[in-house]
Amino acid sequence: MLSVGFDTSALDPSFKNHAQRGIGRYVAELYNYFNRQQVLPVRLGSFNQATLREASLVTRFIDCLPAFRRTLSQQLVYPLRLGRGKFREFDVVHFPAHMDAPAWSPKRYILTVLDLIPLVLEDLYRADRPGWRFTFARFLERRAIQNAALILAISENTARDVERILNIPADRIVVTPLGVDQRFFNARLVGSQAQLRARLGIPSDNPLVLYVGGIDQRKNMPTLIGGFAEAWGRAREAGLALPVLVMAGNIQKDREYPKLTSLIEKHALSDFVVRPGFVSDEDLLQLYAISSVFFFPSLYEGFGFPPLEAMAAGVPVLSSNTSSMPEVIGEAAVMFDPTDAASAGRELFALLHNPDRAAVFRARGPERAREFTWEKTGRRTLDAYERFAALG
Repeated sequence: MLSVGFDTSALDPSFKNHAQRGIGRYVAELYNYFNRQQVLPVRLGSFNQATLREASLVTRFIDCLPAFRRTLSQQLVYPLRLGRGKFREFDVVHFPAHMDAPAWSPKRYILTVLDLIPLVLEDLYRADRPGWRFTFARFLERRAIQNAALILAISENTARDVERILNIPADRIVVTPLGVDQRFFNARLVGSQAQLRARLGIPSDNPLVLYVGGIDQRKNMPTLIGGFAEAWGRAREAGLALPVLVMAGNIQKDREYPKLTSLIEKHALSDFVVRPGFVSDEDLLQLYAISSVFFFPSLYEGFGFPPLEAMAAGVPVLSSNTSSMPEVIGEAAVMFDPTDAASAGRELFALLHNPDRAAVFRARGPERAREFTWEKTGRRTLDAYERFAALG
């Protein structure tokens, strides 16, 4: 029977790069699914990357370096450790995040590819990260994916990107779409809406447009702010209630935050764009419950958790029509060209001020979201393990 070592590092709160992001949720849901199964088709073990970085003369030397400590550990120490000690009991290891695998390894590995953002949008990202570091990082990323014995892609779109950009045969790729947490289907306001708005600094009477996510280049802040400005201006001209955009997330320390602030000031919307910072899970569910529209203009998503969660909560979703969005959203949301802020603004205005149109998508969203379950993700992952075992 095949023995698989599953990387559970993302469950470690100290591993902040993953634990506080969608990767942490993915690993937690998979691990919980595996543990619920009475019989598994493989022998399943787990490991933490901290094991790969245990102290030695090499790691002590690397820790003394002023830079590149993470990269050197991953590319030099990981391959050595993967062939020794407890890792000998595994026939294969599964890294559930492609950025965690070394570019070469004596141990065969399965790799989950979440997205190929820096490769698909290379020109966009290279503009802010010029030089050899960006090029070298992309080289290591490519090699790690190309050397994987089997690839799990979290969407059909990601699978096509892996095949097209990295020239990896389709028979080495298995698509395992992600799921949505059941709690989003039960998003409810607890207590007073006025108290919630006051606590988060949201004006009391304005319709709420919600955005959840980061603000890096692919998230497309020009269209987010430009589209909102278009809808806001139309509402003002028509004498209708002026919307407020709430951007939930810890974005204030992001390198792109000054650009975002400039965009907001350029459109004279400082009083109508609320940035509460980190929002607890409890408050986030309540924000979904009181939101009129969820606005998501991303240029590229490997899967797209936020719009799916918003649909599960019954919030009408306005999303870009790129990358994985069409396959996840289907006909349960309004989609637009993310390069056309004016069009996005018109659609946003329509959802805000046409109750019948909004009601259609409030109903469609949860129905569509129920098609994505973590049970399916877990089952397809085990099927992929079995497929790997059959290949030998």
